[in-house]
Amino acid sequence: MRKVYLSFLGLGNTNPKAGELGYRKSIYGLNGTLSKETEFVQVAEMELLGGSEFDLVLIAATQKSYDAHFEKKLKPQMAEFGTEPHYLILDEDFTPEGQWKWFEKILAHIEPKDELIIDLTHGYRAISIIFSTAVNFLQKARNIKLNAVYYGVFELTGQYGYAPIVDMKDFYLINEWADGVSRLVEDADARKLAEAAEQTTDFQAGELNDPEVISTFDDLTNTIRNVDVNNVAAKASAALSLIRKKKETASETGKILLDLVIDKFATLSTGVPPSGRYDKDYFHVQLKIIELLLEHRLYMQAYTVMREFIASLVMIYFEQEGMKNKKRKKRRPTYGEAFVKLFQYPENEWKLSEYQQKYADRIMPFYEKMKEIGVESKLRGFSNQLADYRNGFDHAWTAKGGAKENIESFGKDCFQHLQEVMSLLESEKIL
Repeated sequence: MRKVYLSFLGLGNTNPKAGELGYRKSIYGLNGTLSKETEFVQVAEMELLGGSEFDLVLIAATQKSYDAHFEKKLKPQMAEFGTEPHYLILDEDFTPEGQWKWFEKILAHIEPKDELIIDLTHGYRAISIIFSTAVNFLQKARNIKLNAVYYGVFELTGQYGYAPIVDMKDFYLINEWADGVSRLVEDADARKLAEAAEQTTDFQAGELNDPEVISTFDDLTNTIRNVDVNNVAAKASAALSLIRKKKETASETGKILLDLVIDKFATLSTGVPPSGRYDKDYFHVQLKIIELLLEHRLYMQAYTVMREFIASLVMIYFEQEGMKNKKRKKRRPTYGEAFVKLFQYPENEWKLSEYQQKYADRIMPFYEKMKEIGVESKLRGFSNQLADYRNGFDHAWTAKGGAKENIESFGKDCFQHLQEVMSLLESEKIL
């Protein structure tokens, strides 16, 4: 793991006395320590940080700024602090192709897991913009650690008696927060948010940088990814309640990020306390979970919930009779599995064991009602294939010669059929 220092060398301004390009001398201050007087902030930083501590000191320059300053002034002055700087010549080409060349020239010198300190004080024209993009890319592609992003505020010399060097690293961490929220809403994964919280101070995205918020998100996303369908609504309601409370006093940045989360997970909350019954709210949440899992390409989990949806329909019949929680837990695995099998094959091909037949006989009135309102024909059209795909996931497709190519499209078709089933159940006042 190398420690790398990267800075940019411009031309400076024309000295009216000497008639040559350069920078005015100043004393620089960093974290309460002052440098010797120097015209180059890079020299001051080598003094204050310890130039010999770096494995690579890289100065990016144009040919003009290199010729004006590097060999004659900058290099020998940095050598006084144990530093042998390397240089990188950037072409003065502002076309999109030229900007991309700048980007790639810098990338070529950065290795995986480097610890990076950057100084942007004398950044050449748009180079700071280019490198800000490069930093974000390097954090993702090379897993670099950004230790500091310095800027020497020469304009404040008169106010302080020296030019303060400020660290702008925390601002670059906004990319980490944006990535964390994106991962949360796109992949139902809260881990990136937790990583961002570990790196940032409380003032930055403080609404999200809260252990309670991170823990709540983690609890919700684990519930979704683990297909804990009976607890998703409660977890979503708890998370959204906390987020809305945080939003009341949120910063503008925080509001934008929190709104993304609210928009994503609001549909998982029923808005009322979970009843514990297999009612309309329960099945609507199931559909929202299926939609979310398909959107996140969590296909194994999505197929699991779709099969669960079909099996759970039989519990509507028992809810109509009246039922306590103890019986709900006992009946769902037995009658639900028998109910699914009734739709996997045509009636003349039913092959039920004596054990299964006993449960099938009990729920036959409800099955006949499903035939009457058109639910049976819709479920029979895809239930067997749905079960086949789900079994494929269960056994890692080893018995199928490989995964099906239409997992995504067939999953969306099944979801549409289940939505149609739900509409029928509601229109016929079954739910």
